[in-house]
Amino acid sequence: MDRPRESGIERLRSGILEMIRELGLSFGDRLPTEKEMVERFQVSRPTLREALKLLEQDAIIDVHQGKGRFLAAGALLTIARPITRFESVSQMVASHGYTAETRLLGFTTVPADAETAPRLAVPEGTPLIRIERLRSSGGQPLVYSIDWLPKALVEGTEATPDWSGSLVALLAGAGRGPVASTAMVRAVTLPPEAARLHGLEEFGPALLIEEVCYAADGTRVIYAMDHHRGSAFSFSFVRK
Repeated sequence: MDRPRESGIERLRSGILEMIRELGLSFGDRLPTEKEMVERFQVSRPTLREALKLLEQDAIIDVHQGKGRFLAAGALLTIARPITRFESVSQMVASHGYTAETRLLGFTTVPADAETAPRLAVPEGTPLIRIERLRSSGGQPLVYSIDWLPKALVEGTEATPDWSGSLVALLAGAGRGPVASTAMVRAVTLPPEAARLHGLEEFGPALLIEEVCYAADGTRVIYAMDHHRGSAFSFSFVRK
């Protein structure tokens, strides 16, 4: 599996997408001029053009010679927060309009096994922290999550990290904040033992997003299995 790195150009690309959202632009709308974007982002014109080229390659913008750059059909999915956008579970839940409450179901140190070791690119037996959590809103269970991260990443930080809080923020404080991920998606039901143990028999069909998160240097920092309640979420996809 390739290890993605977020370059300055990619961060600028993300900034342009955020600008599009802030300005409320939609399919067919014209982007600000190069001069306006250079001033907004405080970058050189060649750097801006590289980031815009990435958006053009992703079918998010179209270039019309002599007229400018316009939002293409691909922008409709990108601006709608597709599943391909990297964000924490808390951010994703909030983006769907929920005020999430997190319940820590348990955490423990476990040795990396034949399944988790290759996901995190560590030898079998490496100490991992396993965190099990449930996000709910108004008493409705939304996301059942299991996360694994190498114990060494959080050694030397807080004596007892708040495992109910954001793992992204925790790792960022340790200089290993995730910036990108790779994911597989499939429709499942909750593991029967987890459903019985935590009173989630009525959770129903779930969309499982199995994700490996990477720090800026390419280090694999989180392996996550997030079960999203099918009746509570919808996601968009970009197919190429």
